[in-house]
Order: sequence, then C-alpha cells, then structure tokens
Amino acid sequence: MNSDFTSLLEDPFFSAFFQAWDDLRANGKIPHRSDVKLQDFAPFAADLLMYELHSPTDLRSRLIGSSVVERVKFQGSDINWLDLVCPSVRDAGELWWNSLFSTPCAGVMQFSTRFLNGTNRLARAMLLPIIGPDGQTLLLTLNKATAVFRVDDASDTILISADCFQTLYIDVGFGLPAGQPARIDSKPADPEVLTSLYEKG
Repeated sequence: MNSDFTSLLEDPFFSAFFQAWDDLRANGKIPHRSDVKLQDFAPFAADLLMYELHSPTDLRSRLIGSSVVERVKFQGSDINWLDLVCPSVRDAGELWWNSLFSTPCAGVMQFSTRFLNGTNRLARAMLLPIIGPDGQTLLLTLNKATAVFRVDDASDTILISADCFQTLYIDVGFGLPAGQPARIDSKPADPEVLTSLYEKG
C-alpha cells in the first residue's frame, strides 16, 4: 500500500463513500442528519463513526460501526476520544478536530493506534460534515485500519497517534481553516519512518 495517506482520495471505497455523501447535498449545502439513510451507506456501515464535539476538548461518537467496535472494544458515547490521543500531539489533534467542525470542512487523516491487546496499527479515515438535529455540525467518518506494524504488551488503555498523525483539510464549499496549512504532518517527522511502518505491516 502507498504510504502517502492522500492516495485514499483515489481509493474506490473512499471515493464511493464521498459520492454517497455528495449525492445528499442540495445546492451545495451540507446534508442534514435526517437525510443520511442507512441504505445509502450500507457498504460502509461496519467502518462508520459519527462524531460530535461537546467542547473544544471533548470529542464523542454517536455511532460506531461493528468493525471499529471489534478493534477498540467499546461503544457508546461515554468515551472522550481526545483523551486517548498521545500527549505529544494532543494540541495538534484538538486544533484539527475543532477546525473541521467550525469551518466546516471535510478531511482525510492517517494515524496510529495501540489497541488494548498491544497491537499497533495504522488507519486511514475520511471525515465529512453533516448537520445534526439541533443545527450543530457532526462528522460522518469512514475509518479503515491498515497495517499492523508492531505488537507491544497489552495495556488497559488505547493510545492514538503515538507513531503517526497526518491530516489534510478538504474544501467542500466553505473554505479551509484560516491560518493553517491544508496538510499537516505531525508524526512521524521523517517520512522514511512511515515507509518502514508499512514495510513491517
């Protein structure tokens, strides 16, 4: 697999997800949650998440697909995902998520996760804005795990983005976050490290 995560923009699975979302747009507007029907996203259901931002430091999920639940071993809205982010990239993570919600815009990202059993995997995700019932922005997200690159000791907590955190904002008609580059490579600093992770997987 190409270690450049932006290649997912040409991936047929992610492209079909984007098209399903885009088909719901009326006159270029962001789709409403009530327009998102399960049958339209059935091919992606196992890998879907729907995020909502409770505060600048509190990110929750309203929906978690079965494949994601199997990996993370929890479901429901009682987990603040930002609390699971590696401290060294927590600030960058908060800025990324808050900017997606506030602009609003779409994005793609690549990140690492150390799961409870000690397995470390890379994952790629596409995040698309929708409007919730109270007018707030939600993010409908397709998340696909890729390579297993390391196995550590089991842990009682998940750790996100300790090895990799790369993001790209995508303009869907409302501009991009002000004062930020479109692409941010927080980790790893050396691209050869990422190539090595894929080779190990």
